[in-house]
Amino acid sequence: MTANNICPSERLKKLAVSDSGFVFDPQTGQSFSLNGTGLMSLNLLKKGTSVEDTANCLSQQYGVTYEVAATSVEAFLLQLERYL
Repeated sequence: MTANNICPSERLKKLAVSDSGFVFDPQTGQSFSLNGTGLMSLNLLKKGTSVEDTANCLSQQYGVTYEVAATSVEAFLLQLERYL
């Protein structure tokens, strides 16, 4: 599974996510916690937002360049792969 493949997947949509950033994967029983940036990214990606649009939202929200935000989203997806 690559970062580009994980984004639109049904697997992301099945994750249970609390407002505080606690994530539970009912398929594997694994859970983990996210910080605010990760939570925002995951919620956008679960809705089907593209990596590019997610990076744009993060760029605007946190006042960083698009390149920094895009790199962060890709790194987040690679980390997320470890849990899914």
